[in-house]
This record gives sequence, structure tokens and C-alpha cells, in this order.
Amino acid sequence: MSNKPQKISEQKKNQARINAKIQKKKKEPLEDLPPYMYILSEGIKTEPNYISSLTEIVNRKFSDFTSGPRIIVRGTGRNTKGLLHYARKQVEQEFPQAEVVWLMYDKDDFPLDNFDNTQYSAEERKDKRSYRTAWSNECIELWFVLHFQDLTVNNGREHYQEILKKACGYEKNMKNLYKLLQDNTELAIRRAKRQYASYGDVPPSKRCPATRVYELVEELKKYT
Repeated sequence: MSNKPQKISEQKKNQARINAKIQKKKKEPLEDLPPYMYILSEGIKTEPNYISSLTEIVNRKFSDFTSGPRIIVRGTGRNTKGLLHYARKQVEQEFPQAEVVWLMYDKDDFPLDNFDNTQYSAEERKDKRSYRTAWSNECIELWFVLHFQDLTVNNGREHYQEILKKACGYEKNMKNLYKLLQDNTELAIRRAKRQYASYGDVPPSKRCPATRVYELVEELKKYT
């Protein structure tokens, strides 16, 4: 290897290449910034606790590229019928820069029409932001169970909780639930997709057991 010093022209070329790489590296995260999201759940503890653990990872990752969080999660206690109306009002007051609004809700015992129309109305909304739904029929615990096993029959909330209790020590309103389930998230997504697709073209209320929470989780994980 030659010990001769580089010519000034070569030094400048090398430095220019290094600077270009640095600038490219700085710009890369900006090209992949997540949209501003406003996530409202029907539940006030279980769902927000779970999904907030994931959104906090995203917000921390992009904190150097934006002022304030890019994703906000709120538990509302609102039922399916009023959740969309409430979301439209609240997002304008609290997070007007939101580009996407996600609604998380369960079927539970609400009337079929209310459950179906929440999704249809959200999808039909046409304003400056889009509205998407992450429902579970019949409850969010179905999504959690899919981290451990497939389900083709709806045995009810109590049975789901029994499965989760044995699998991971599940308790309602746990704050560390996402971390407990994290390693099996991709498996749960595949199971939920397969389960959802198995119903064909039927209304949400007829898809039981089924969940669309996987769509929200999959979207968020793109930015982790």
C-alpha cells in the first residue's frame, strides 16, 4: 500500500462521497415517517394499555424528526354507535393534524346493525383524513388468544380469558400485555388474516370469531 498522501482533489472527492452518505442517512427516516394517527378505543384500559405500548415505541423512534407525538391513543368508554361521531369531534379538538383515525371496538352485546354500520360509516367518511376500524367479534381477548392458538369457534369471553390466564397469566387491564405477547405477534397476524378471510364476503357481525386488530398492529409495526 502506498504511503503517499492523497492529492487535494482526491481528498475533496472522498469527503464529498462521505458527506453525501451522511446526508442520505439523515433523510432516510424522514421518508418513512408514520402518518399522524389518532387511535380511539371503546375500552378505557385494556385496549389503550395494549396498543399504547406499541405506539410509544414508534413515537420514541421518530421523536427527533417531529415535534410532539405522531400517534395519540385514547380510551373513550363510548359504544360502537357513538364512537365514530365522537372521534370526528375529538380529533379536530385534540389532534387536528391527524391523517388517519383508527377506531378500536368490540362486538360484545351491541346490536348487529350498530356493529356493522360503524365500519361502513367509517369507510365512507370523506374528509381530510381517513377512518379505519380495528374491531373484534366478540372481544379484544380473541386477538390476544391468537398469539397462542388458532380459533374457529366462538366460545365466549370467559373461555378466552381462561386460555390467556394459563398461557401468560392474563388479567384485565394489564399494562405489560404487549410485552408478554410481543414475540408471537407475527404469528397472531397470520392467524387473524386467515381467520378473517375464511368468512368470504359477509358483514362484520357475521364474522365470529374474527378480528381486524391485526391491521392496526401490522400498520404500526412497519414503523418500529
